[in-house]
Amino acid sequence: MKTHFKELTKEEYREFESWIREHGKELYENKIAYEVRWSGDTYNVRICDENIYTLDDILLDIQDNLGYNSPN
Repeated sequence: MKTHFKELTKEEYREFESWIREHGKELYENKIAYEVRWSGDTYNVRICDENIYTLDDILLDIQDNLGYNSPN
């Protein structure tokens, strides 16, 4: 399966890194790595092996935890 980079803002990338720190043990145990390329305040991120987690799953989890998808 081919994985693609997703463009994140500086704030989105901060949230992504926070999620990675919180779930680091599980990611390490499942040998999941990610790659980041950046230019200025634009970060391009991809999960190297999306068999267990996809980047979209992670970003959705981040949004759920921030309350973006919660009904008002």
